[in-house]
Amino acid sequence: MHRLKISKTNQKLETRLRIALHAILLAFLVLATISAAIVAYFGSSELQDETLLSVALLVNTNQIGLQTNRSLYRHHDYDDGVHVWKISGDRGGAFWINKSISKGYHTINARDEFWRVYITADPESENRFAIVQKLNVKTNIALRSAMNTAVPLLGLFLLMPILISLIMRHSFSPLNKLGRKVGNSESLKLDMANREDIPVEVLPFVSSIESLLEKNAEYNHRQQRFIADAAHELRTPITALSLEVENLRKAKSPAVKEEREKLLLASISRLQRLVNQLLDLARAQSAEITNQAPVSLNDLLKTQIADIYALAESKDIEFIVENNDDVHVLDINNQLQHLVRNSLSNAIKFSPESSQIMISLLQLNNNALYSVTDSGPGVANEDLDRLHEPFYRPVEQSTDSGAGLGLAISHEIAQQLGGHLVFENLTTGGFRFSYTQSLCQNDSDRNHCSQ
Repeated sequence: MHRLKISKTNQKLETRLRIALHAILLAFLVLATISAAIVAYFGSSELQDETLLSVALLVNTNQIGLQTNRSLYRHHDYDDGVHVWKISGDRGGAFWINKSISKGYHTINARDEFWRVYITADPESENRFAIVQKLNVKTNIALRSAMNTAVPLLGLFLLMPILISLIMRHSFSPLNKLGRKVGNSESLKLDMANREDIPVEVLPFVSSIESLLEKNAEYNHRQQRFIADAAHELRTPITALSLEVENLRKAKSPAVKEEREKLLLASISRLQRLVNQLLDLARAQSAEITNQAPVSLNDLLKTQIADIYALAESKDIEFIVENNDDVHVLDINNQLQHLVRNSLSNAIKFSPESSQIMISLLQLNNNALYSVTDSGPGVANEDLDRLHEPFYRPVEQSTDSGAGLGLAISHEIAQQLGGHLVFENLTTGGFRFSYTQSLCQNDSDRNHCSQ
């Protein structure tokens, strides 16, 4: 059994999701921490002023016992705490605060630090007090707020691998089950009648895989049928060659020998023609593009008529060109010449002697329309849709020496060139071969041509 080789660059979808979610969570953690620090920093200014005002109200209502003259009141530690200083001229008070400072909020630079100060006065004793706090307390508040935000997110970040693994394992269990089912299947078909367990997002992918497998099975069936038909078609001329060689070996008179040599050469010619048609069909079905260029369909038609004119003349058949517009289309691997030649040779083969073959080459909007109409018997209407199949010959043509590959080759060429091929019986009698293909987009520059 062929196993898929996984390189070092391949990653599980679970791993990719885990990395993506971790990156998102990490970015969220960083942004949330920074945002919390910024909000706390700017919000702490208002909080600090409210704290100073609250302490001032307590001082004015004598709800704080002032014990010393140096630091009358200190709330919390020295660095972050609120201090109450009496404003006086002696060195025991807040000597670094100007006695004439007005009541209210101030920011003062003293002792190599910035302080936030609120000045208040006792209405009874008219003593003035300074409620102070270091200004950098806002930074400490911001750092604490950032830490309080970051710690829970960091814990979640550390738990994410376990959570993601559990979620991914549960979510992808239907896909793993489907993968095991496909891997254990011996046929190119998915029997997925029950799809309730498959996620909705994956259903289009499953449908595409089913469609691809169906196309692959159909292609394999066509290939097997083609090989069987080709083997059958090759066996007949090879058998005939063997008989002709044996008959030639047994020939006794020069006249008989000459006659049997002609039959042998005819058999070799038929076999060579069949092999060439098989090669043409293989080239038409090939996706490899070795040559791509715009061509004049008018010039191509003239060349093919000249090459096949002797065959038409042998049956006294006349070519009549009704319309002959100068149109340019894209040609890939020089395939158009085979399509045109097949249409002409097919018309000659099934046209009665001393008849006419009508040829038309028209430009319709942005398309070139090429058609060949013969005076032959046509085919049954139910056979029209099968004429493009390799080796298919209608009942009316069962005695024909051809292999039934000409129209199949033309059909493959039309598909490769992005054209459209139509076969139809005329109500007045006869058979029409019609081919349509987009023109070159820019008639003034033949180097730019598209399908």
